Amino acid sequence: MDELDMKILGDLGSNCRLSYQELSRRYGISANAIRRRVLNLEESGEIGGYSLMLSPAMVGVNRILGLLTADGSRDEVEVMDEIGSHSGVIASASYSNGIYALVGEYTSPEELLDLSSYFRKIESIEKTEVHQTIVPLGTQMELTRMHLRVLKPLLLGPRLSVVEVSKKSGLTARRVRRLLNQLEESGAVRFQALLKLGAANSIPFLARVTWDERTANYQEILDWIAKTYPLSHWETFVSAIEPVLYSLIAVESLIEVNDVTSALRKYEKIQSVKALISKYHKFYPSITRQKLVEMIEEAYPDE
Repeated sequence: MDELDMKILGDLGSNCRLSYQELSRRYGISANAIRRRVLNLEESGEIGGYSLMLSPAMVGVNRILGLLTADGSRDEVEVMDEIGSHSGVIASASYSNGIYALVGEYTSPEELLDLSSYFRKIESIEKTEVHQTIVPLGTQMELTRMHLRVLKPLLLGPRLSVVEVSKKSGLTARRVRRLLNQLEESGAVRFQALLKLGAANSIPFLARVTWDERTANYQEILDWIAKTYPLSHWETFVSAIEPVLYSLIAVESLIEVNDVTSALRKYEKIQSVKALISKYHKFYPSITRQKLVEMIEEAYPDE
């Protein structure tokens, strides 16, 4: 991937409904050239698909980041799938040194306890570390039957054009465009590319960063990472219970992993940095998506 590919990935990860024409205007190359780049990213596996889901605020969910340490006695993909078989897990990944990372969702203290208990019972897992994370919750809005009618065909094709959605929904293109604009601008529904960094040539890693709460806060560090590595930095999971965050960063070589971790350690507000190299990762159905499916099926039970 080159720099433009990285920018396109970031854009589609935030809103996968951005058209080739919009990306063309943004980057000054033809829509066909953008289309070819997106197709290449899909074929290489860097884009693993597209999805839409409700914002956490719409469902009342919170998220966790889990770090599980295994003894190395089992196949990594097998362990990942066992982690992901819990309905509260939306992504899992295998990292270096026998570490598995996961992102989970819960709506009550009982569900959080059930998740944590499940991880501790997995065969070969020796240690579990679960962090409630600080995440953008999005906004709440009332989804009308017309909103849900537009979203129904998008469940299987989040990047369908307005014309295609119009044909499948029976609504005029003008009305579809207006409803979609409302949904995208509200932040109540999220349209995302599922990014599988590392599927081609990039090397994703998690940087575990700690800081001294007496002299710094997470926002200062998060802003510095995002500003220093605008193309390499993809997402950061900030613990809500202790001064630690995990930044997902993608680079092109192990040398760059060392360069980034070294630069992080030199930043005056950071105490320590540890790097975990990614091997495999998978996505699983989320509560926020399942709730949207249920709302659509309830609104249109016979279609």
